[in-house]
Amino acid sequence: MLKTMLVVVVGVCAILGQAFAYGPPPCWQTVTPQNVPGFDFEITSVVQGPDKSGLYAYTYTIYRLDQGFVIYRNLSHISFWFPCGPAAEKSVLNGIYGITVTCTDAGSCPKTEMGGTNGMAEPVMDKDCKFFWGFKLDECKDTEEKLFLMPNLNEISFPQDPYDPSCTITFKSRTAPAWGKWLVKGGDGKSGLYDAGDIRVPNCVPAVDVGNMTWGAIKVIYR
Repeated sequence: MLKTMLVVVVGVCAILGQAFAYGPPPCWQTVTPQNVPGFDFEITSVVQGPDKSGLYAYTYTIYRLDQGFVIYRNLSHISFWFPCGPAAEKSVLNGIYGITVTCTDAGSCPKTEMGGTNGMAEPVMDKDCKFFWGFKLDECKDTEEKLFLMPNLNEISFPQDPYDPSCTITFKSRTAPAWGKWLVKGGDGKSGLYDAGDIRVPNCVPAVDVGNMTWGAIKVIYR
């Protein structure tokens, strides 16, 4: 029995070690903003913690820059890249169900995806880096078919203009922040229109010393 438990613990550590080996694909590292008029976004991040429970609170705010009377373009989705490969979903407490999205535009971004083991496709990337791990916001249209995060065209952007729409994303994590990427994809999701930037996201679930822990405690940490 003891031998079996040791083998399983070693297996867990080996899996985590593989997760730590994942780093940012070069094509994600070099994604830069296009600054296209009418498709220029900002995403800010605030990380608080850890609290007494050891949890960090992540809050993102998404808004479109108000550039006055220009042609504003619709978007397909918003991607958030995490640096932990297949282990990314473990970085968010309760996984996809722990992510809350609230938009001031009624009905915006109703669908949240997480990559799980297989990751998610990002059509704008090169074929060698088309898949990534993290989460996506899809179907960013409201019930009146207005453009997502359409500003009021006074050339003053949120948060200086509180009447411009925005979205807030919140979740909790057991891990401290690392640098990741955000990418907003335009149109049908297949064209080359995008905006992007750096953002703080959860790092890999840390390894722990299991020498004095019970198997039940180990399963709670890595479930």
